[in-house]
Parts: sequence; structure tokens; C-alpha cells
Amino acid sequence: MPRPGKGCGWCGQFDGSTNMDDVTKSPTETLAPEDVAALRAAVPSADAARATLAGQGWDVLAWRVPAPDGDWLLRVPRLPEAILTIEGQHRLTEALRGKGVPLPREPRLLRGRGGEVVAGLYRFVDGREARARGRAARRQLAAAIAELVSTLHALGPSVGIACGAVPYVPWEDLFKPMIERCAPLLSPTTEAWVREVGSRLARASRTLPPLTLVHADLKPAHVLLHEGGEILALLDFESARVSDPALEFSRLIQNWDEAFASMVLRLYRGPVDEGFMVRARCYCALDPLEGLDISIRRGWPEWPPIVRRILAARAGAATRQRQRREG
Repeated sequence: MPRPGKGCGWCGQFDGSTNMDDVTKSPTETLAPEDVAALRAAVPSADAARATLAGQGWDVLAWRVPAPDGDWLLRVPRLPEAILTIEGQHRLTEALRGKGVPLPREPRLLRGRGGEVVAGLYRFVDGREARARGRAARRQLAAAIAELVSTLHALGPSVGIACGAVPYVPWEDLFKPMIERCAPLLSPTTEAWVREVGSRLARASRTLPPLTLVHADLKPAHVLLHEGGEILALLDFESARVSDPALEFSRLIQNWDEAFASMVLRLYRGPVDEGFMVRARCYCALDPLEGLDISIRRGWPEWPPIVRRILAARAGAATRQRQRREG
């Protein structure tokens, strides 16, 4: 399971063109020989030579691997410590099996010659991304996601804790220290906005509901649907944690829109406190700051300028919105 501050799923935009999922892309990377060997040992029929990159995150690359009896999804670490994330995700998906959460089939861990875990593997899920156009389709999708997160959150924190997740409060354990580290690296205007959002988040965090297991990275590519609109599988528990359920709704705001998040909230069966959606909005607004923090700590110099521009654009948009209200 990831530590707080790892595995962020942010995909903010600036100037309407740059999607931050693209920042993590490494199209020149190929499967390492040890991954190919482990795959062939576990699934001899899998055609590693025809593997294609299917997705990428800060810590993990996902490869679609053809096989005669159905394709596989191979998840390999980009950093040595990311193998702990892969192992934790595998333990969690195994613990969730049979508990009403739709999951990929046949999960397994691949091991190297010395018995060490080198990658994760499960059957490729051939569904469509959870996007909906039109009121009826949006209502159907909102109902399906509300049922999904309600079921997941109702399991409580014990499942996540048993798989190694450490409970944490986002404001105290992540955003407050992250703002102190990163805000001075921003322009004065952007820093002022970040601190103002942080103040709102601190106030809204005084009324947290019970912490629970959250997926924390809901996006259309992670919620795959049958053609009829039912949820086929929830993917990628890389960011799963025991925390504030409002984190889930920050991703709904970020990856769908706030109106859709509100539709889901009306059908959500978990406890909702008075600061719930305020926190969700603040988590969404500050999400790129986590990307800045990760890139600085890892020494990736090409990313901080991009993230600073995203944060500056958000600060500018907030200023213009406030001016319109006041004018």
C-alpha cells in the first residue's frame, strides 16, 4: 500500500492542452529481460514480444500482453521501492474478492529467479471507460459509482489496515506539511492562493467522518463498464488508503465534474459531515501540489515548472471567479 503522498492521481490542465497524465509517459521504455523471463515462467502462452504500453503512473508501468486464451495486464515497477506498492495492491485485491467490489480476474505476483516479486499480473479487462453523455447516461453512471464507493467504504478501515495501509488524515498528515515544504517555491500570488485553500481545508477537516478504505484514484480509465453501463471492474488500487471518504469525491470532481460528483453524493450511503464537499474541492484544487512535492523529492527537474504553471493557472482562475462575484 502506498504511503501518504505517494501514488497521486492528479491530471490537472493548463491552457486547455496539457494533461498531467502525459507527464509520466515513457514511450521509449520496454519490458526488462527479468520481467519477460518471469512472465514466461508464469504464463508460457503470453507473448511478451508483442506487449504494448497500456498505462503509466508515477511508480508503475502497465503493459498489455497478448495470449491465445485472453490478454493479460502486466504491472512493473518504475522504481525499486514501487514493488511494495504492487505487493500491497495484490494483497488488497485478494482481500476484496467476494465483498461486492468488481475486480479483474486471476491476479498474481510474478517472481524472479531468487523468489523475489518483480511484477504484478491480472487478466486484461476489456471494457469501456466510464464516460457518459446525456442526462440519462450520467444518472445511470452516477448511480453505479455511488453503489461502488458505498460498498467499498462500508467495508471500513480494517481491510486496508490488514493489507498494510496506515490510516491518515489528509490535512494533518499530507497537505499541511506539503504546503509548508512547497508553497515557498511558488510565485507570491500562487503561494497566497495555496495557503488560502489550505486554510479552508484545515477548517473543513474539523468535522471528519470515520476514516475508511478509499480507492483514492477514481477516473474513467479505472472504472470500466459493460456495454449496458454496469461496472465491469474497478482497476488500479495503487493509491488506495485508509482516509477521508471525501478523497473519493475529489477525484469525481477532477475527472468528471462537480455536478456529477454531487449526483453521486446524493446516492452515497456513507456518512457525510458538513465539511465533506468543501474538503473534496480543496483536495482537488491542491492535488497538483503533490506532484510538485514528488518530483522535487525524486529529483525530476523537468516537471516542477509544468506543475507551477498549473497551480498558477488555478490561482488565476480563482482570482477571476472571486472578482466576478464581488463585481
